[in-house]
Amino acid sequence: MIKGIYDAASGMMPRVLKQEIFANNMANTNSPGFKKDEVFLQVLSDAAKEMTPKEFDWEIPMLDDVYVDFEQGSIEMTQNDLDLAIEGDGFFAINTPTGTRYTRCGVFTTSAVGQLVDGHGNNVLSEAGPIFLPQGQPAFGSDGTISVDSNIIGKIKIVDFDKPYKLDKSEFGYYKTSDSAAVEKPSANFSLRQGYLERSNVNIIEEMINMMTSYRLYEASQKSIQAQDETLDKAVNDLGRTT
Repeated sequence: MIKGIYDAASGMMPRVLKQEIFANNMANTNSPGFKKDEVFLQVLSDAAKEMTPKEFDWEIPMLDDVYVDFEQGSIEMTQNDLDLAIEGDGFFAINTPTGTRYTRCGVFTTSAVGQLVDGHGNNVLSEAGPIFLPQGQPAFGSDGTISVDSNIIGKIKIVDFDKPYKLDKSEFGYYKTSDSAAVEKPSANFSLRQGYLERSNVNIIEEMINMMTSYRLYEASQKSIQAQDETLDKAVNDLGRTT
């Protein structure tokens, strides 16, 4: 009976993590370039269970891993000349106070001194460094070439990494390399689109269904614990009673 309670309680713990992931995905439905998180769950073998550290003595270890789904979101027109979308593989390179970060969010503007920056005021990088846009009409070619009034001034830096991507989410929705194996390289399969933005790849209906399903499973485990607790209570207090 106690084992049944432990099994049910262990099954509830990853459901809490899943609810947090689904809620975060839904909160970022309208964030350009956002990539949803997914959770991988697997029951470990008996040998692996013995080697896996546990937070509680009664816990049944399970493998839970949060990973990023890098599937491309839909491309939508904004008609803003400084909005850029990457169709295909790759990331914009952003110079931040904590180092180079990567993003699929192409919501850009110009700083007071004419540099191309993102929504956090950090420089968008070209192949030669920060991008300075002089007065005039900016144009971005599909290959990343930057021109102003037909004068070529550089090429925006679009980088890619070996797949599966070894990138971790960082501050402000950026990505950063997670280990030495993630080495940036020029993207070879992309088309840059000016006046467009990539929307998040979150399907709000799918996330709502996932959240409801996860909650129902959590609730079922909770009721199982309650039923077993009531049965134990009767076994201890009623069955042993003499008349």
